Amino acid sequence: MMNEVMQGDTFRCIECGFSARELYHDYGNGIIKISHCEKCKQVVDKYVEFDPVIVLLDALLFKPQAYRHVLFNKVITFHWRVCIVCLLCDAYMKWAHKSAAPTEGESKPFLTYALQWDFYAMFMIAGLELLAFIAGVVGICFLHSALSNSREHWKARSSRLVKALLLSSAGKLLVIPVVIWGETHIYTTLLLTRLFMAVASTQAITVILDCPHITSISLIGCGFITEALVSLLTPSIESILFVS
Repeated sequence: MMNEVMQGDTFRCIECGFSARELYHDYGNGIIKISHCEKCKQVVDKYVEFDPVIVLLDALLFKPQAYRHVLFNKVITFHWRVCIVCLLCDAYMKWAHKSAAPTEGESKPFLTYALQWDFYAMFMIAGLELLAFIAGVVGICFLHSALSNSREHWKARSSRLVKALLLSSAGKLLVIPVVIWGETHIYTTLLLTRLFMAVASTQAITVILDCPHITSISLIGCGFITEALVSLLTPSIESILFVS
């Protein structure tokens, strides 16, 4: 586990968010000592010894400690793959909502949608909406940093912020059990995915920017507004993509 953590001076204590030089110190001969935070005196990152499943469960519970571990102390390279899978799930939900709803007890197989051009058109629309959501959040943050002359750390923060928002979209994976169980209540699923994405994004922004939750909620609201504006253009986008 320990060889998978980041190397450098960007570590954060998962308890208080204070910067740390290292997560552990290797004395050689298999002797390793976990580092403690200079501010709160707690272990800098207890998750370096934990199984990834434990980290995932704590992240699903929206614990800020798990978010700090993932966003500051861990090398994450699979966020783009998570994004692609989430967009596929979102495309399915959009197409299932757009198409004629099946009768109670009936559900069209997922592969039926995947073989149709309309499904891929919905994938493009889902991608544009996600891009608009991220642009809304990051754009407001960039504007604030520019006005407050605090752009020196913006590049590192913006990279983490984009990564966090992509990972937070994992709530769209809820569509997978919906497909498996043949659930037809699309609106309920959409509400649950939106709720998960909003809470996860709020927690991630709070951790990265070290700001109050009300600020994070406001940023998420801006993101949803820009996404909604793109959604209003969906009919025009569909006509361009020759959606039947």
